[in-house]
Amino acid sequence: MKKLIMIGSLVFSLLLLVLFGVTGDGAALAYVLLGLLVSFFCAMLLMTDK
Repeated sequence: MKKLIMIGSLVFSLLLLVLFGVTGDGAALAYVLLGLLVSFFCAMLLMTDK
């Protein structure tokens, strides 16, 4: 489940980053950072699993 959330949030962040590149709307950057934060948190959780 953590892998699915991590990959989903990375894809979401990439899509929003493309949207920001096309439109130049700075409001999308907050959601890009939020998606990257979620994927980072999931990656750290995956690293601590044994």
